[in-house]
Amino acid sequence: MALPLLAAKPPCNSRKCTTTTTVSPDVVLVSNYATPQLAANAAANKRLVFPSGRTYTVNELLIPAGCHVEGNGSILKTPNSSTTAVSDDSILRVGGNGVTIDGLKFDGNIQNQDGIWNQHRHQVSVHGNYSNIVVRNCEFYNIIGDGVYINVGSGGNNGHTIEVRDCTFTAANNNRNGVSVTSGTNVHVHHNTFTNMARPDMPGAIDVERNSASDIIADILVEYNTITRAALPGTGSRYGILACMFNCVGTNIVFRNNDISGAGLNAACLVIGDNSGTFNASTISITSNNIHDGGWTGVELNYGIKADVTNNQFTNLYNAIVNYFSSLGDISGNTYTNVIRQLA
Repeated sequence: MALPLLAAKPPCNSRKCTTTTTVSPDVVLVSNYATPQLAANAAANKRLVFPSGRTYTVNELLIPAGCHVEGNGSILKTPNSSTTAVSDDSILRVGGNGVTIDGLKFDGNIQNQDGIWNQHRHQVSVHGNYSNIVVRNCEFYNIIGDGVYINVGSGGNNGHTIEVRDCTFTAANNNRNGVSVTSGTNVHVHHNTFTNMARPDMPGAIDVERNSASDIIADILVEYNTITRAALPGTGSRYGILACMFNCVGTNIVFRNNDISGAGLNAACLVIGDNSGTFNASTISITSNNIHDGGWTGVELNYGIKADVTNNQFTNLYNAIVNYFSSLGDISGNTYTNVIRQLA
């Protein structure tokens, strides 16, 4: 007589049996693959889910188009002793349109690079003609080059949308920048916290600075960020937010509603045009920021460029606004408290 099917199944040996969780076909679990890159390779137009609180040592983790990365607090770390004089790489690289990076921690591991530093080692790189990219709820620390490097639209391409929000960037005045925008349109950097950004020979927390004259920089909105830079020994003074246009004309660049402070800042906001004597026609607005307790200056304009500086609060500064061979636009609505020179 045939046995019932259930009776025919042998008992499970707990040492040999495993339990498999059914996963939606649009979800890829990193824990199911030998490496994060193998998991990412399978995650185009899917959700790439990291386990909670794991640490992965990676380099150039390439995220495909349409992938939504759920970090769950996992750490992606730069390998020890991996920086060289010719390093030009990142921990994670965006590889297509429609990518979201959410909830990861990025450890640049600057303290374990045998004393070698290279400004071109970043944590997240968005480099290519990509759009609809979001980096949110991430932590960036021990940064070598930039926390987030953005170069989209090089050579005149436009029509992008890039967003960096609700992230923290922490260094010891020993990296390049928190966020770099070297080319792009519709870039929105907001509600982030930057602490002690930039070596004394590097720009600062947020640097909007073209790579070449053919690059397009347009519709850049930097708002509701908190930026502090302490005067750490031997680290000089740098800047909070920069718009360095040189021979590139930027359009609709707005710095507003940011809180910027710290004795390690030479200026909270720096705008630079062309030192050749040619007027730079970029349109730049610095408005409604709380700039206070800085090392020297609130807003500095250099070399043949015009900016509107309006409705800002300047508190406990030597200079509120410095105009060096430039052209001031509208400067109405600013308030000055314990400022030695309102306009220099």
